[in-house]
Amino acid sequence: MKRLMSFIAAVMAVAMLCSCDIEFITDSGGGSATEEQVEGASEIAEAPSSREITVGITGFDTFDPLTTASYTVRSVCGFIFEPLFELDPALRRYNVLASDYSVSEDGRMLTVQLRSDVFWHDGSPFTAADVVYTVNCIKRGGTYYDGYLDAISSVQALSNNVFAAYFSRPVPDPALLFTFPIIKNGSANYASFDPVGTGPFFFDASGSLVASEVYYNGRAGIDRINISNIPDNNKFLSMFDASAIEIATSENLNMSSYMPRSNANVWDFISNDLIFVGFNERRAVFADPAARRAVSYLIDRDDIVSNVYYTRAEAVYYAVNPSSWTAFDANKKHISDPTGAHEQLIGGGWTLGRNGIYARTGGKSLVTFSVKLLVNSDSPERVKIAEKIADKMKNAGMLVTIDKCASEAFAARVTAGNYDLFIGETDLKTNSDISVLAASGINSFGYSSPETDALIARLSVQMPDDDVCATTRELHEKLFNDAPYAPICFLKNSLVTSARIAYGVEPSVSGYVRVTQNWSCK
Repeated sequence: MKRLMSFIAAVMAVAMLCSCDIEFITDSGGGSATEEQVEGASEIAEAPSSREITVGITGFDTFDPLTTASYTVRSVCGFIFEPLFELDPALRRYNVLASDYSVSEDGRMLTVQLRSDVFWHDGSPFTAADVVYTVNCIKRGGTYYDGYLDAISSVQALSNNVFAAYFSRPVPDPALLFTFPIIKNGSANYASFDPVGTGPFFFDASGSLVASEVYYNGRAGIDRINISNIPDNNKFLSMFDASAIEIATSENLNMSSYMPRSNANVWDFISNDLIFVGFNERRAVFADPAARRAVSYLIDRDDIVSNVYYTRAEAVYYAVNPSSWTAFDANKKHISDPTGAHEQLIGGGWTLGRNGIYARTGGKSLVTFSVKLLVNSDSPERVKIAEKIADKMKNAGMLVTIDKCASEAFAARVTAGNYDLFIGETDLKTNSDISVLAASGINSFGYSSPETDALIARLSVQMPDDDVCATTRELHEKLFNDAPYAPICFLKNSLVTSARIAYGVEPSVSGYVRVTQNWSCK
């Protein structure tokens, strides 16, 4: 009883504090960047307490973590809001606001048991109605997480602490779609008042984040987080370099050229952002899987990683994140193999003509290996990749023309199937779902395989770890053989912190700023 009364008293104190408007530490500019970073930030940087940090935001629009367009605000929201599940650096799921879950035998119903000891910062209990509200907000569109829940047909609260989601099709590990922040049922856009979350920090009257004394996972290792509202990214970087703010991400920093201070901590992780080549199987040239495999053999993935992304990527033959506990190709060399490409073509009935170009008989007509490689001209990296692949194909006896167009036209042509092959990029989301690349009726390549669909569906149900690894390998080996697409690499992301933040930082594909109750200062 005494513990309950103490909790209620603490919650009431939090609620009173949260009734005040947020006032940011503001740096509006004026003068050179060097002068600003010294003069404008000196009071913050000189003497913070040993358990106090300062973080920066740019482009503030709202503290709604679902709809903010500012990645810096979204990072700060990681201190305030929490998801049902998270991913550790090895892409293993663990519970946050959920305590358990189950999936139906057909993979179309996910049932989640929620923690019963979680309260919002205003003292109200966290319930399944909050999850339903959040999912419906995302399903309506206009959020950062649009597309995450396309396979969900409906959701409902089965009780205060039990939530159910119903799927139109099985998806791999459906619980891992729920790594987005949960907002309170009925909450409005958080532009003009304090956000109410369930996380380890809440806003106090001064506009700083302070550690909750009643957080269900224990008090955080940091006492206070000051928030500096910064006018633009250039000023943000100058303040970070001056140690006036403590964290930056690869969203702010060009990690291919940025040189962190010698005492900074760089926390790299491999994202689920995959670069690949997509083949149009409706074209006569690529109706043959041997031709698709031949192109895949010609891609020098290690060269692309080194000389296009400057090691800010990880080469792969399979669309499996190399950090994942299910990965299985980490030790392969991803170099070009012209001999292997030639063997694939010869085995597929292609012959090298006197003109040095491959051709084969398709029905009553002769099919010459002549294609256009579509690429988004707004991406310098992908244009370089296209040029490298085109050179390899030309040297191997294939006629290739690079077809460049801007982002909007590029996307429209891929959707319409108006291409031969293209350089693509896709986010496989936190559940590593490759349906967009391989599922019948969903992918853009014209690829259809009942066996592939069955393997994807098998990954939607709960299995022992060994079975998950075996099924994952079987699925990706089949896709390597069928070659509807050719994976190239996964891109890397980074969280960079000042030397003062030294413990508990574990960015992963589910977020730069996560498990913040474990963060600690030197």
